[in-house]
Amino acid sequence: MARLWARTATFESISVGDTLPILVKWETRDTINGFTALLSPGDLPGDLPSDTPEGPEARPGVDPVEPDAAAGPFAPAQALLAYVTELLEKAFPVPNLMAQGSRLELELLSPVRPEDTISLTGRVVGKSEDAAASGLSRRLVECEVLIDNQEGQAIARAQAVVAW
Repeated sequence: MARLWARTATFESISVGDTLPILVKWETRDTINGFTALLSPGDLPGDLPSDTPEGPEARPGVDPVEPDAAAGPFAPAQALLAYVTELLEKAFPVPNLMAQGSRLELELLSPVRPEDTISLTGRVVGKSEDAAASGLSRRLVECEVLIDNQEGQAIARAQAVVAW
């Protein structure tokens, strides 16, 4: 099957079984702190010191990094959603990802810790075209994205629907 790329993908060119681009990310204390800061009102990304063994100072709404990476921190679900979106942007035109009828759902299976290398892979699992109530054609492409860590363990699964 073909590998999809946003610059050439059209509804007509997509087939069930096509693969999505592969995306690999390395999680660090800094990337996890950056996402956590983005989720916390008043904190800017990059302003959490991470070069000390104690981790960042405690702040309201921000969990400090624990010295023991096995105990935490964990990458927030929003980080994994951002990575899935980045992967989808490589496969499909951005306007289609934002179109009415497009959606993205994520199921977390295991935490992502600092120093994990995660791989995102996906494929087209469905394609449909039907007439909407408005009389216009509604075309949808369904994708499954798997996120695994460096040990091949499943971290998360995502289901995406891209509207055309």
